[in-house]
Amino acid sequence: MFTPPTTCPNPACKHHRAPAPDWYAKKGYYRTKFDRQPVPRYRCKACGRYFGSHTGTATYRQHKPKANALIAKLLCSGVTMRRTAEIVGVSRRTLAKKFQWLAVRARAAHAEYLKRAAYPTSYVQFDEMETYERSKLLPLSIALAVRPKTGYVMGVKVAEMNCHGRPARASVQRYGRRQDTRGAAALAVFREVAMIAKPGLTVATDKKAAYKNLIKDALPDAAHAVHPSRKGPASSRDPLFHLNHICAKLRSDLSRLSRRTWSATKKAACLQDHLDLYVAFNNNYAIA
Repeated sequence: MFTPPTTCPNPACKHHRAPAPDWYAKKGYYRTKFDRQPVPRYRCKACGRYFGSHTGTATYRQHKPKANALIAKLLCSGVTMRRTAEIVGVSRRTLAKKFQWLAVRARAAHAEYLKRAAYPTSYVQFDEMETYERSKLLPLSIALAVRPKTGYVMGVKVAEMNCHGRPARASVQRYGRRQDTRGAAALAVFREVAMIAKPGLTVATDKKAAYKNLIKDALPDAAHAVHPSRKGPASSRDPLFHLNHICAKLRSDLSRLSRRTWSATKKAACLQDHLDLYVAFNNNYAIA
């Protein structure tokens, strides 16, 4: 069932902010290109502007708005971008545009959650995981904070880092030294955690020394619990089990983060968009 907008879409119209009773008149209908469904048209009696039931909605001017929810689920279920486009029946260019549109809405939904969280948290777990863009000579770091009680992701940021270990020399020779932004990414995540933190918040991390000062800067009143890193399969005895579980889900559910994958990230910004979309999927935000 279609209903007209509650206000006139014309910003210069007097009914744009305060519509009066019977401020519009019905004027036929038009058919959408994607499913040929009839959509009612209306006319504002004050300014004479014509508009439809979709005017002013989040999916206004989209040709296949019903595909948004399916695209979001597939991209957060281990399906690659190219295969998602084939399954949904859209071009890769259309999929890329819808992917960016979904990521913007996911970020807005998460910002709204942080602003209006009904239940502040008193305990979070934080760590970083590594991946790469284009080549293993261009590593990336993902700063991640998780609320163990609900499994919600409180913040996630992508950062550049220098290559380390055996390939470090080849990385510098081919691409030069990169700016290490891991500290800024971790600080940004801690500041998001601060928005929903209870007094006496505890932040659990591994033994990386840099976390102490970062937590002190963003969360001066928080307690810092340090746990040794555990290798091997995760278990309930692992003090950072919930965080490691989310990291394992990311490796499984985002095709670009899988081990030995040919669908690796081409741009760090696209990885950030994909992670933001997964946060909305994991935290059950309605974005599509």
